[in-house]
Amino acid sequence: MAVRVRRAEKRDIPAIVEVNCSDVERWYHFTPRGRAEPASYEELSSWERVMHGGPWMDEAALSDYWRRMERLGVIPLVAELEGKVVGHLDVIFCKDPVLGEYLYLDVLMVHKSYRRRGVARALINAAEDLAKDRGFRKLVVQPEDYEGPSGLTYRSLGFRRKWEVAVLSLTPKNGAEKNEAKVQSISPDEERPVEAFPMVCGWYVVSAKMWDYAVHPRGTLYTAIPLHSLVFKVLINSEAFYIHIGEKLFANGVGVLCLWAPQNFTEEGLRRVVGTAEALASAIGLKKLETRTLDMFVEVLGKLGFRREGFTEPFMVKEL
Repeated sequence: MAVRVRRAEKRDIPAIVEVNCSDVERWYHFTPRGRAEPASYEELSSWERVMHGGPWMDEAALSDYWRRMERLGVIPLVAELEGKVVGHLDVIFCKDPVLGEYLYLDVLMVHKSYRRRGVARALINAAEDLAKDRGFRKLVVQPEDYEGPSGLTYRSLGFRRKWEVAVLSLTPKNGAEKNEAKVQSISPDEERPVEAFPMVCGWYVVSAKMWDYAVHPRGTLYTAIPLHSLVFKVLINSEAFYIHIGEKLFANGVGVLCLWAPQNFTEEGLRRVVGTAEALASAIGLKKLETRTLDMFVEVLGKLGFRREGFTEPFMVKEL
C-alpha cells in the first residue's frame, strides 16, 4: 500500500510520540547527575522521557515544543500507512550567509516496525515538493550517523557531504577582561540576526534554531535542572556581535558557546568578543566552553585559543 504524507496537526501528537518511542529499548530515570536506574515509561516524569530523545518522547513536552515550532515556522509532516501514522519529518525554511537559502530537514523518524517500506523516502520526497513550491533549490540535513543507516538513506536519495562540523573547546582565562566592549542585554523579541550574521560558533543545528534556543531557553522541558543561559549583543567599535552561553546539561562547569558575527568581521573584533565571552563564562563559574563550527572557521578560531577535539556528523545537501 502506498505511503500517504500530509501536514501534521496537534491531534497527531500521540501518534508522533508513539513513533519516536518505538526506537527506545529500555527506559531510565534521570537525576541532575545524569541517567539513573531503569524504569517503565509510565514511571517516568515528562522531562525524564525527554532525556531519551527530545520532546517527541512525551505528549506534554511535544505540546509545549509545538509553540516553538510555530514561532520558527517549522512544518511538521507525517506519513501514514493504512491510516496509521508511521513516520514524521519536521522541516524549516532557512536563510543564512553561510549555507544560503535552503529547506532544512530537522527531525526524521520512522516507526521501528515500519522501516524499509519507503516511509522515509516518501517524507523526503514531500519535503522536496515543499521546497520547489516555495522556489527553494536546496535541501540540507545533518544525519544522525553519516556512516550508519541515516547517512546511507540520504546518500541513496541524492544527498552529498558538503560542510564538515568540527568540535572545539576553550578554557576561559582566569581574570579574562571584557576588552572595553559594550555589552547589551537582549529581549526575546529582538530582531533575529541569523539572515545577515554568520553563525561562527554553535553549529549543533542550523542558525535559526540556535538563535531561538538562545532567546527562548528550553524552559519547562528542563525545569527539574536549572541551567544558566546568557545572551548578549556585544558592540566593539563599529562591529556588532551576538553571543549565547548556555550551561551544558549533566556537565558540571561546562558551557556551550554560540556566536554570530558581522559578515565582514575582523579577526581583532572576533578576538575581543571571544574575550568577552570568556569573562561572562567565568562570571557564572564555567571552567570550559564547548562549541561546534564549520571547517571554514576552524583556522581563525584556532588562533584565538580554541582546541579542536574532533569532528561530528557533517551537513549534507541535495540540489533540486
